[in-house]
Amino acid sequence: MPQALDYSAVMAAHTLWLAARAMGLGLGWVSILEPEGVAAALAVPAEWRFIGLFCLGYPRAESDVPELQAEGWETRRPVPLLRR
Repeated sequence: MPQALDYSAVMAAHTLWLAARAMGLGLGWVSILEPEGVAAALAVPAEWRFIGLFCLGYPRAESDVPELQAEGWETRRPVPLLRR
């Protein structure tokens, strides 16, 4: 399954994200970049696939409000109730 490498990279990022939060670190996953532009800027091999840019570090402040919501880019949607 050729997509397995991509899925493995995403799972590794997810695991890093969870581990980082457990240690008080923040992780931002920037995915709004153009893959071709990133590949050219970093001069990576043509067969590499861009998954995202990850920013890892200690946050300036803790907040229960997601950054995208705080900046007005997105709003929270209600969680649908599960029916049995």
